[in-house]
Amino acid sequence: MTISAFFTAHGNGSDPAPRVLVWEQMLYQAMRLLDEAQRRVCSADNQKELRKLEGWWRNKRVKVGGTECLVPSEEAISEALWAEMENIRDEMTLRIGAFDPSMSGVDLLQVSPESPRKVRKGIGKKSKPTDIRFYRTGSEILDLRVEAKVVLKESDLKPYLSKDGLKRFSDEDEPYTTHEIGGMIAYALTSDKSTWINRIEGALKNEKPPLETFRQRVKTISDETLFSRVPCKLTSTARDQVLVFHVVLEFECEPTART
Repeated sequence: MTISAFFTAHGNGSDPAPRVLVWEQMLYQAMRLLDEAQRRVCSADNQKELRKLEGWWRNKRVKVGGTECLVPSEEAISEALWAEMENIRDEMTLRIGAFDPSMSGVDLLQVSPESPRKVRKGIGKKSKPTDIRFYRTGSEILDLRVEAKVVLKESDLKPYLSKDGLKRFSDEDEPYTTHEIGGMIAYALTSDKSTWINRIEGALKNEKPPLETFRQRVKTISDETLFSRVPCKLTSTARDQVLVFHVVLEFECEPTART
């Protein structure tokens, strides 16, 4: 399976090539922004400032490997990433023609934290917002919804895959996305990116029924990205799956829980 094959299977006989091209560009730019934002959030200067802010740490310490640690909250990490992605996008917009044509159009790429779902039964805290939303100004096609989860221990893969995690994409009443592609981000506070991606892939394959996975390099990104096909039922379309990418970003506890 590939991204192109997924679109072919769900294209009702139409040529999938145009949608594949625009979605791959969307994914590429979103992942580039996330990667650079993570690097900046984790810089010494930013960490010094973020750790002073009320709300950066969870209220309760967590014991990891016998040590009690302060753990950053999921919402705080997402907000910090969003703020840096806004800065990066503005910087790239000013320099775009000079150094990186692959990021062309990034000025039209918007990032929004805690965005309401298109289909929802509630409002405010009851609206079940999506954690991070990427979308193109003026486009109804390109709307990428991403769910984030903090992971410290392998047992955290259970909530990662639960109805409050990956299975949000299978919500029939209030679908996490109404589009073909969505995303999951694991904010990893222990082990490294490669270890967590392997754990996530193994957990996906061990689901009952197993979720089909594949890895594919998105444009020129060096590492292959893990994708899974997640069941979904939408009254507006005959498509019965959403293609979800899985990305791991590394962050730190205090003291560090990474060995």
